[in-house]
Amino acid sequence: MSEEVVFSKKVLEDKSQIELLDKEIDQSITYVESSGTSGIRGYGWYSEQDLEKMSNHLINKGVQLSENDTIMIRFPYTLSLPAHLIEASARKSKSIIVPVSSRTEMAPYFKLLSLMKELEVTVFAGNPREIEFLFEALSIQQLSPKEYLPKLRAFVTAGEVLSYNRKNYIELNWGVEVFNLYGATEVGNFGYTCKYGMMHIDEENFQIEKEQEGAFYSLSKGLNKNVYITNKSNCTSKIRNYEIEDIIEVLSEECSCGDSNTLIQARGRLGDVIKISEKEIDMYDIQEAIYALNEVPFFWEVHVKDEDVEIRMEYNIDKSINRSEVEQELKDKLELLSIKVLIFKEGELVNRGEIFKYPRSRKPIYIYNSREKKIQAEIELGKQELQNKNYKKAKLYFKNVIKEYDFSEAYIWLAAAIGLEADSKSLMEKITLYPSLKKYTELAIQRNPYDSFAHYLLGMLLYKTPEEIGGNRKKALNHFRMSKYLGYKEDISVYIEDLT
Repeated sequence: MSEEVVFSKKVLEDKSQIELLDKEIDQSITYVESSGTSGIRGYGWYSEQDLEKMSNHLINKGVQLSENDTIMIRFPYTLSLPAHLIEASARKSKSIIVPVSSRTEMAPYFKLLSLMKELEVTVFAGNPREIEFLFEALSIQQLSPKEYLPKLRAFVTAGEVLSYNRKNYIELNWGVEVFNLYGATEVGNFGYTCKYGMMHIDEENFQIEKEQEGAFYSLSKGLNKNVYITNKSNCTSKIRNYEIEDIIEVLSEECSCGDSNTLIQARGRLGDVIKISEKEIDMYDIQEAIYALNEVPFFWEVHVKDEDVEIRMEYNIDKSINRSEVEQELKDKLELLSIKVLIFKEGELVNRGEIFKYPRSRKPIYIYNSREKKIQAEIELGKQELQNKNYKKAKLYFKNVIKEYDFSEAYIWLAAAIGLEADSKSLMEKITLYPSLKKYTELAIQRNPYDSFAHYLLGMLLYKTPEEIGGNRKKALNHFRMSKYLGYKEDISVYIEDLT
């Protein structure tokens, strides 16, 4: 690797956004960020020229946007790279743009379908699950895609793994082609599918390497982990050699489209890998198995605890599913000796009304792995000890979560434990605990400035502490008010009234 400095989400978390912006750029600049699938915020800067360069994938490759297209963009517009990248592509190709940001109540799926018909939409851009939900909204009305949306010719997807079988499933349902993009908020879009549906690396503008035993090499055929990416053409951002925390498979074949850029397959995040004995199963494997089933579920999620895999599936009311047959199919496809399948009837796993009336406000989660379960289990145990007034044990659980996972919610509960412990102590003991309580309460707000409980805790600390040792009634009032603005449900009006 040509540069020594490397970046990761953790590195970005410790730097200010402005610090990584080249302010000498004489163009309009767009800021984007995401906590998407990792839970830690990442961010990037892109000039008009940067977006225009990346937009070439959509105009000259794959979907080939043109002035004859009307494109509906269903990615979230707030701080999201895909929406702005695709809009830049549409502007450059002089397409008609219909912006219908996801994660908002303004554009539920039935409204989208009406608009698609009225405006004669030719291309729809969104993540794969959005397209699956859109098809369900069409199906429940007993409408045919070809008859209802005769002008629709393609989908553009991004933001999620799209396995071959999942892509094929969507194409068979809709009768149109799917073109996928692959990138990261921090470095931009570096992968695109061609007209044959194969994904290529944009090697002209991106350098992609893997780290192995402290040295950096070109990607090798097969699976590659510890992958670092540099956007060579982005002069707006100072982010270089960025660790994307994904698994990238390099394919050995050449593509019939004539594009000599390396063929790859995005297989998902390292954090989603399921490890059972010597076997590793990634998101791509899971999708290939589920979307090859004789009956594909409307909704599915995978729960992993240690080496136990449980797949939960919800089917529509008109489906009659044999659980043992599905279980056997998945065992065979995933090459597992044991797997548990739970079949849910329509509406039992997810609330259809919430999905179709009010679009979900977060990126889909498909795999709930042992790490997440361990974190929640430790926090729940800590909360139980807190309820039993075993403050020492409670603090131990929360400190372990912070040490092992640096999980923001643990800071809040640790502060709560110290606060409750202080309430049971004498004045002198309260004074001794004050620095720790203040430290962890402030850290909780620093990690999540919009947590109502954290603001409530800091408000109580500043309210109850004498001013001569750090209390501050004015600041307490501000935190109590902020807590209410953020939706804290307990009645704290008595404190606010006392402070005004």
